Amino acid sequence: MESVRVVLVGVQESGNIGMAARAMKNFGLRELYLVAPEADPLAEEARKFAVGARDVLEAARIVPTLDGALADVHWVAATTARARYGYPGRLATPRELMPLLRARAEAGERVALVFGRERSGLTNAELDRAHYVVRIPTDPGFKSLNLAQAVLILAYEFFLAEPRETEQPRPAEVGELEGFFADLEVYLLEIGFTDTRRLPHAMRRFRRIFHKAAPTPGELAMLRGLLRQGRWAIEQGRRRS
Repeated sequence: MESVRVVLVGVQESGNIGMAARAMKNFGLRELYLVAPEADPLAEEARKFAVGARDVLEAARIVPTLDGALADVHWVAATTARARYGYPGRLATPRELMPLLRARAEAGERVALVFGRERSGLTNAELDRAHYVVRIPTDPGFKSLNLAQAVLILAYEFFLAEPRETEQPRPAEVGELEGFFADLEVYLLEIGFTDTRRLPHAMRRFRRIFHKAAPTPGELAMLRGLLRQGRWAIEQGRRRS
């Protein structure tokens, strides 16, 4: 369970931080990251709702960006209640996904469960970081879940999940993958594959490809080398002309 990280982005209510910490501890999760929280995680309301999980609350790490919370993670599952077009990550329910993530965590790979703001959830750019996009099944007439309820449901499903083994090797960390995506953006513009207006759509599709492939660090290094060599060749051609 120590390989699993709960990440709350832009939390707006201190009580929700406390209740999320309590839900985590109920099911053996201890590592809490808060990305640019609007609420104080050590406010009295947060402490009150944390009850016996104040240790989780007080150990929470506050970071300014989502990338900072995910840099050393291998697998990212981000939650959303809204239907959106073009998810880079594969769409799954908690019950479908948690056996796979449990197996990866038991293999020592770091997993992040990412939750968005109470009023607006995660942005498309934040969902772009996810290998998997999680939607909790609810009554279609009322899809809204409290943030801490969503944390509780995913933590519960992870706790009970029977690991589903996979032969997939350990993938590159998210920080390494984001470095590759930054190089790819520059390359796509340089070769005229797309323009700045259409770049976000193109990158979302490329992210989907590479999230599915889950390249290893060595494979990612080879791909980045290919991009560097391609840009070098382009520059040499310009000089000769």
